[in-house]
This record gives sequence, C-alpha cells and structure tokens, in this order.
Amino acid sequence: MNDKVVKIVKDTLWMDNKNLNNITLNNLENKMNEVGFDDDFIKEIIQVFKQKIVEQGEREFQQELVNLHFKCPGEFQSEEKAVQTYDKYHSWLESEVKNLENETKLSWEKQTEDIEELNEKARKTQLVIRHRLSEIVLELI
Repeated sequence: MNDKVVKIVKDTLWMDNKNLNNITLNNLENKMNEVGFDDDFIKEIIQVFKQKIVEQGEREFQQELVNLHFKCPGEFQSEEKAVQTYDKYHSWLESEVKNLENETKLSWEKQTEDIEELNEKARKTQLVIRHRLSEIVLELI
C-alpha cells in the first residue's frame, strides 16, 4: 500500500460522520467512470448498491463502504458471483489485474493469498473490485 493510501486509511480512523455524506451513488458512479471502470459493470454495481440502500438504509451502506479496507463487498464474496462477474467483464478485469500488478509490484497471486482457496477467475475479480472500490471510497472521504 502506498504512503498516500496509508495516510488516508489512518485519517479515516478518526473521521467523523459528515465525511460519510460524500459516499453517494452519484459520487461513486462518477469516480468509477473517472478511473475507467467498465460501463456495464458500473451499471451493475450501482444496482447492487441501490438495493443495499433499500435493504439497510443509506447510512449503514455508507458505513459499510468506508469499512471495506480492501475487502470485497459481500455481494461479490461468493465464488459463483465472482466467476459470473469475471465471465461478463473478463477483458476489463484482466486489464485491471495487470495495472494492479504494475502499481503494487506484486503478482495477482501474491495480492490474493488471503483468498487462495477460490479459483483464478474469482480471485482476480475480487482483487480488482476490492482494491479499486476501496481506493474510490478513500478518495471520497
């Protein structure tokens, strides 16, 4: 993790709730577009987030995203869901895996040792989602 991300994570520990107000569907969608998420994936994940807000409320949703800390959101933790996502967005995901390997100077296998029991497609999907989404959330707060 680079110094900028470490500082943001540390600052987050003392964050007050007003910073949660920056975690909106619109802001998330804009950031995803800005960093180059696949357009169809953005639509899919925003739908998942909308449903989450309906089920648990906006404040709980915001708090959950802030507490991701480079973990994959629950909806994408299932191996089956992660593989389905990979199959739909494999070109974008593979490109992001390469980008993450270059940025971190670590192989995708090393970056996903914590989920090595999952198959390759699921590991790559979860790596991209958890890393990129966490970066976005940290930027917004």
